[in-house]
Amino acid sequence: MRFRLPKHWATGFLKKADRLGAALAVGAALVASPLHAGARNYASGFVGAMSDNEWGDLAVDWGSVTWRNATPVGGVISREWPVGRFGYVGTELSAVKYFGEQTHIEFAVPLFVRTPRPENIFLPSLAYGLGVSYATEPPKTEIARTGESTELLAHWFFDVEFGNDASQLRPFVRLHHRSHAWETFGARTGSNALVIGLRMPLDRN
Repeated sequence: MRFRLPKHWATGFLKKADRLGAALAVGAALVASPLHAGARNYASGFVGAMSDNEWGDLAVDWGSVTWRNATPVGGVISREWPVGRFGYVGTELSAVKYFGEQTHIEFAVPLFVRTPRPENIFLPSLAYGLGVSYATEPPKTEIARTGESTELLAHWFFDVEFGNDASQLRPFVRLHHRSHAWETFGARTGSNALVIGLRMPLDRN
């Protein structure tokens, strides 16, 4: 028996615009709130490519990966808080402009967790974020892959960052994923992009 409560909640009690506005407001409040002890702020930029594959193929079956004529270029403002030896928790606001077969803009608001940054700059820290993504129109790559799409979907990312806490520029590789989240958002679709970028701390000690 299919569990329908998430879909009912998503499509019945709240409109998409309300959910997006609430998520943006929460993310903006966290990022723009007064400085807390230990809080850190970052600006990031990235560029990448859209894949025609499922996200698992990019992780374990690189030989099967094919690419679409769609290039994401993004900017991110993020804030993170240390949680002792466990690493960091944070939130971010991202805006992504697409070029090629799709030209819309995407906004994403995830919360994330990050492992501690090693002192050795060649050893990475890892982050996983989960939130929502809003595209200004249904993405054409998602329609091409699955036959349908919608503006608002779930979003998660997996991020591999190099550099320690003192680094002023931190290169990273990220898997950027949009998902219907078990049909919570009304269209059985999704997309994956692999991006590379640089992250820069905004706080000066």
